[in-house]
Amino acid sequence: MSHDEQLPPGSPTLAVRRCALQSLYQLDAAKSDEPALVGLLADDGERDPASADAIERGIALAQLAWEFRHDADREIGELAREWPPHRQPLVDRNLLRLGWYELRHSDAPPRKVVSDAVEIAKEFGTADSGKFVNGVLDKVMNGGAAAAGA
Repeated sequence: MSHDEQLPPGSPTLAVRRCALQSLYQLDAAKSDEPALVGLLADDGERDPASADAIERGIALAQLAWEFRHDADREIGELAREWPPHRQPLVDRNLLRLGWYELRHSDAPPRKVVSDAVEIAKEFGTADSGKFVNGVLDKVMNGGAAAAGA
């Protein structure tokens, strides 16, 4: 998927974002750009059509967020100097990348992006992940690195 490609119409749901996190986690853990890795999520024939759509949309969202991860990491590193991306747990790092991508490159409602990221962080992350993800994405939502210096 190129930088010019967009997600299919419609705002991502919590299920789509959850799948996107799982896909990003796989890419990051494998340190790979191989999209076939995330395709493994879609190979389960036991899913209903709504789940299959969420998986497909989640993989597409993850691939876009993965393409922009260096931009995300650069801004997030400015906003969370004490916890740069290379020191963050995999779940937190990839939720921040996902949230950053959506806040910077989609028309998804910003508060919903942050709210879903926090909910997923509480589900899959550490005890402090929800607060950390909320704090960083709130800074991204409210102006990013420029706002951090204010």
